[in-house]
Amino acid sequence: MVRYCFKWNYADSCPGDLLTEEEARSRDSAGEEYTAVLPPRDGTTAPVLVTVVRKTGVVVVTFLDEPGRKAAEYTFLKKTDPRLFLSRVSLWGYPTDEPGLRLSSSSWHETVNYREDGTVKRVVKNKVERSQEVFEYTDVPMDSQWEDLPVFGNYRSIARYERG
Repeated sequence: MVRYCFKWNYADSCPGDLLTEEEARSRDSAGEEYTAVLPPRDGTTAPVLVTVVRKTGVVVVTFLDEPGRKAAEYTFLKKTDPRLFLSRVSLWGYPTDEPGLRLSSSSWHETVNYREDGTVKRVVKNKVERSQEVFEYTDVPMDSQWEDLPVFGNYRSIARYERG
């Protein structure tokens, strides 16, 4: 069952202002931001969050870890109507299983930026060792980076963790 809210409360790992399906649908039609709270992926207990802002053409899919912290985030940008392109993947790792840790408390952070021309830039920051590694790739196939703009209520495809 999909629930809806305006913003997710990461500190308490729960929905912010709850929205009815009708309120979320209205926000969707108006292009305003809302978050769809999807059931957990197989083998996990944390919900998957899909934040849609049609007005700006952005859809962000957030995967929480078991303590409810942000663990992975996929940022899709509208490139053509009705296609989105997965332009950034961000991953975080934490030093403990303590719930409510902020992103600034993560022990490492990885960002992968994708461009339509097949260029990929990956930045891995290890906060414990105070190091950063940068990797750049070219001629990377981008077929799996494209996604249809989800129809309201149908987030299954865009909320896939495994992207191919």
